[in-house]
Amino acid sequence: MRHFPIFLDMDRTRVIVSGGGDAALAKLRLLLKTNAAITVHALRPLPEIRDLARNGRLHLTDAPLDATALSDATLVYAADEDAARDAATMALARAAGVLGNIVDDLEGSDFITPAMVDRAPLTIAIGTEGAAPMLARAVKRDLEERLPAATAELARAAQAFRPRAEALPHGRARRAFWAEWFESHGPAAHGNGTALEAALETLLKRHLSGQDAEGRITLTFTASADPDLMTLKARKALDSADVVIHDDDIAPGILELARREARLISLAPASNRIPPLHQLLALEADGGAHVLYISGAPLSRSLGAACRRSGITVDIIPGIAARDAAQLKETA
Repeated sequence: MRHFPIFLDMDRTRVIVSGGGDAALAKLRLLLKTNAAITVHALRPLPEIRDLARNGRLHLTDAPLDATALSDATLVYAADEDAARDAATMALARAAGVLGNIVDDLEGSDFITPAMVDRAPLTIAIGTEGAAPMLARAVKRDLEERLPAATAELARAAQAFRPRAEALPHGRARRAFWAEWFESHGPAAHGNGTALEAALETLLKRHLSGQDAEGRITLTFTASADPDLMTLKARKALDSADVVIHDDDIAPGILELARREARLISLAPASNRIPPLHQLLALEADGGAHVLYISGAPLSRSLGAACRRSGITVDIIPGIAARDAAQLKETA
């Protein structure tokens, strides 16, 4: 990874844009979605940029860009669309210790601006290290189709309600509350016109009612070290599990798909397991956790039956056999 993604607090940021043409205007349309203080240095700015300045959206000046102008800046965009002038702007920025970007010049820039899906406060940044901008745009388009505009409203309601949700115990209880909000309760409330705050209150009361979450066990297997050859259902289970119990030959790339908060347990060989696997799974799920077991080989029927005898809900997700995994790998 060459470019490390971060989210910069633009409410406390001053941005300098050098240039008044189409490249500068394109960057300004993005920057003006933030609360950053923006100054544009341009001798002959486009009428649209003059209008933005007239409306108080930014400060426009024809003064030359110099070290003084950069004294309290955080970011600089070199957008003069002239190689020599853009290089001079970057030299000034680096001398002042300010991060700079030359529009459409990966090698000359300190940072790049990714493609973005804006459902603020949900923001998704997509980058390809400058290698495939069209791929980034395709991913952006796909995500925008998957995330309706209502996602932003649900996220804003959740942001305002978060202090109230702290009445729930930290950890699994809060995760269950927010998972239900975004996966089912929130979209349903938004669709039928119910006030989102009232819907959140109703959901919180139910989660505070004292009913313990019901634990469950998910069993799956994968014969490949390639995460892309896991079934979609298995990947979703891995993403949601509280505890991931796995054979010791499961590839690190697969375990990377687990939630950061999940507890990972690597199994010793079968002959050394104390307690037996089905008992370990039941013990972990007994406190209300979602426990996922990933095997490196096809699951035995007896394991599912033994887990069910504990009275805990068991879901079995078929995996892809070794021969099929090899063929799929070759096809890919």
